Amino acid sequence: MKSFLTLAAMAFLTLAVQAREMLAWTYQELFDKADLVAIGRPISTTETKEESILSDIFPNVAVVGLSTNFELGLVMKGENSTRKIVLHHYRVRDSEILENGPFLAAFDPKQNASFLLFLKREADGRYAPVTGQTDPMIQSISKVSGAALYPSQRDKDSTGTP
Repeated sequence: MKSFLTLAAMAFLTLAVQAREMLAWTYQELFDKADLVAIGRPISTTETKEESILSDIFPNVAVVGLSTNFELGLVMKGENSTRKIVLHHYRVRDSEILENGPFLAAFDPKQNASFLLFLKREADGRYAPVTGQTDPMIQSISKVSGAALYPSQRDKDSTGTP
């Protein structure tokens, strides 16, 4: 009887707990693989006509393309004069809640939040998360806190002090 209960508990836990394996990158690996490492803030997001499937997750997830314009406050790798970029990312096509779903990038420009970005340049000139599109908010894109001003904000700052 004890063996039966143990087997039943293991079977239940196997069905109840769903997890997926994710590669853990070091900051050095993220930096080395990225074309651009920067701190930036989202200015606006627009939906594209692109539709795709995230096939490296089970079950596969249907997604819609997004382009988010970012203002960069600090460039740590890449062209230092770069002040604006477009980030290519996705949202889930259907608004259903997915168990064990992807950690997709989502931004609210009204929050005036800043993000640490590890990005690869795509053929069309946009940038994409260096770790891929399925889970960018785990490592490629991280929210950071601080009160530093961006160049466009400094122009509006009436105090004139750094």
